[in-house]
Amino acid sequence: MISIGTCALGARPRVAVAIHDGEAHTDVNQALAAGADMIELRIDQFADKTTAHVLAEVKQFSGVPRIGTIRSAVEGGGWSGTEEERLGLYESILPEVEAVDIELGAEKINHQVISLAAKQGVTVIASFHDFEKTPTSSFCASLIRQGMDLGADIVKIAAHCESREDFHRLTAVLLEHPDRNLVVIGMGARGIQSRFLFPALGSLITYTFLGVPTAPGQVSLEETLRLIRVLYP
Repeated sequence: MISIGTCALGARPRVAVAIHDGEAHTDVNQALAAGADMIELRIDQFADKTTAHVLAEVKQFSGVPRIGTIRSAVEGGGWSGTEEERLGLYESILPEVEAVDIELGAEKINHQVISLAAKQGVTVIASFHDFEKTPTSSFCASLIRQGMDLGADIVKIAAHCESREDFHRLTAVLLEHPDRNLVVIGMGARGIQSRFLFPALGSLITYTFLGVPTAPGQVSLEETLRLIRVLYP
């Protein structure tokens, strides 16, 4: 069974809380005590992205399953530096996190990030984001193959849902690939249900936030945990 640190994935829905720098340690501890399983450090959205500051923020949550994410602005993130700088920052955080998220489209650096992570036993989430539309089923299948070929442990596909057909298309991705480790999310108002229903079809993680949402359609921590408890008693 795949895991992120001490958090095993697949047996039940897992909740990741996205946080920025400066987040109060007590607030994070309360989120974990309330039922969240891990934190996603959205380093790309940190106010200070220097290596020393980033490491200080990451290390203060030692012992908690942590995903380190430095998402490019090209896919809706806050990273606007060079790819060489981003690779260097990933190299710095790898000894301190249990998982990293790197885009499938980051062709200049994702091979190196995944190779370095594998050597250190860090779980890799290879992600794809489309904030405008839901890709075709064949395109999603190609993304999954690409992620597996790269050596990623999990492939994450997050796409904007505009209609019932879009929602059904994302549902089919999970139904057609039951043997793959996937996270599939519909973004936007039409995709909100996916955050709670897709785990029943095999999506490994659902995401929420502290402070400010990090993606369209994210639901608050309190409501996310309430619905997970109702749907998965």
